[in-house]
Amino acid sequence: MAGKNIRRDERIPCKLPVLLTWTQENGSVLYANGKCRDISPMGLRVETSATIRVQSYVNVRVQQMDVAGSARVRYLRRGTIGNVIGLELGTRVRQQLLRALRETA
Repeated sequence: MAGKNIRRDERIPCKLPVLLTWTQENGSVLYANGKCRDISPMGLRVETSATIRVQSYVNVRVQQMDVAGSARVRYLRRGTIGNVIGLELGTRVRQQLLRALRETA
């Protein structure tokens, strides 16, 4: 039986590279490359080899769309090849991303 889609917003598939930056509890700054898998008005789903704690704040940059800003890690799902991270976008980056999506449509 197919599962019911309970998502509030449409998800748009994508394959754009992203750069994630965050600060660990000990103060060290870490960087990771990832690949955006889909975009919604509220966030991004990103695949990466990095493990970032849920509720952490990260800076995210989608260079091909000239979009950058803050996000919060909402979930982390470990996979066999890497991790899937759900990012809730900050207001500024959300507005930039939606504007860039409209311009490319």
